[in-house]
Amino acid sequence: MVKPFTFVELTARVRALARRGGVPRPTVLTVGGLTLDPAANRAERDGVTLDLSAKEFALLELFMRHPGDVLSRTFIREKVWDFAYEGDSNVVDQYVGYLRRKIDRPFGRHDVETVRGRGYRLAGPATG
Repeated sequence: MVKPFTFVELTARVRALARRGGVPRPTVLTVGGLTLDPAANRAERDGVTLDLSAKEFALLELFMRHPGDVLSRTFIREKVWDFAYEGDSNVVDQYVGYLRRKIDRPFGRHDVETVRGRGYRLAGPATG
């Protein structure tokens, strides 16, 4: 927007942007052999339904929304747990372990990787 501008023009532009909406999130996320449907609260690995707790599901969704990215423990804790979470300091490590036991080990996979000194990453190409 070029200065000077009128308040009417600013208001019109803001309304136009609001009508366009944001970038829609994919309804179903797919990374490697993992499929996650947040709307249906369903997760699968190679067609096999995964039984995940609410926190495990939220953690998997976070990883799948950032495939290949290294997510720090602090970032994960802020997104999956409340900012005011005062619990065990290794809660992220514990839940990553729980998640690995459900989505990797039974299938002979190692998609949830530890990046030493930085955090965790979900390997595998995003296809959805």
